[in-house]
Amino acid sequence: MKKLYFSTFVEGLEKPIEAMLHKEGGVAVERVLSGAALYRSVREPALPYVHQTFQVLFQMKPMANVNDAVRRLLATGGWLDRFPYEETQGKKFRIVTAQDDHLVSANMRYVDMLESAICEHTGMHTYRERPEVELWVLCRPEASYFLWRLGKRSPKQEGQLRSDVCAVSAFLAHCGAKNAAILACTGSALPAAVKASGVRALTCVCPDRATARLIESKVSGTRAYEGSSGYTDLADSSQSAVLMYLPVKVEKTERLESDLRNALFEARRVLEPEGRIVVIAALAHAESTLRKTQGVRVLGRYPLTLSGQKSAIWVMETTPVNDEA
Repeated sequence: MKKLYFSTFVEGLEKPIEAMLHKEGGVAVERVLSGAALYRSVREPALPYVHQTFQVLFQMKPMANVNDAVRRLLATGGWLDRFPYEETQGKKFRIVTAQDDHLVSANMRYVDMLESAICEHTGMHTYRERPEVELWVLCRPEASYFLWRLGKRSPKQEGQLRSDVCAVSAFLAHCGAKNAAILACTGSALPAAVKASGVRALTCVCPDRATARLIESKVSGTRAYEGSSGYTDLADSSQSAVLMYLPVKVEKTERLESDLRNALFEARRVLEPEGRIVVIAALAHAESTLRKTQGVRVLGRYPLTLSGQKSAIWVMETTPVNDEA
């Protein structure tokens, strides 16, 4: 029997996420929402392009706040029939309450009552500091949910592009089992995602030797070297995709714009016909340069927020320099 799952992802990536879910074997997509998706599967699939995944215990109509949602759960026992008793027996749990994308506090009297009901019927016991199971009461515009998952989410990657954003970027690059390059590569997250997408050969051009060594040690089968993104050793028309990530927290300078422009010109040279260019950057850093650079045309633009900055993933193709279309 297929279970109902709820996964969250970076808001703005709904279209590529839906396409990726439809490619998953054994997954039946029910609904793609703003920053989340509901789908059915016999077992929880490993989806590198989502942020958090839960199993749905109970769906309710939209509630004004988490207190109303908790009271609704206390008033009905329907969720008890769907509780995963075998997986949770004897485990420590905590209840998390959230409104949209934010954790919020709930009336502790209601939370205590819900905890008591769960302990009585499931054999679990509360341990809020280090839980083995998390039960989420989540209120969103389209519905309110009672969700559960084992363990806690993986720690945030500091100083790197998020792994789920990297996985979506690799999908948008349409590398296939061909060659791909990452210019101005400063971390291992994006190379790991591109390599996992099935590329035959991946080349990373890094700003320094230490980064190149780090990437080669962390991402097996990747060639990484120190060099300029505007002048690489790659052959003409040899790459099926070229990707770039401009760290969103760096200061915008004329040098940054010049480096991006030169990297785009180099991408045009090394890209094969029908190849893709994917740029991940803050709007303030890249939008003007991408619009003004000749020889590239935007196929898709996916707005998102990275490290609190308005950003986007741009997917582009090359065009003749005199093409005004």
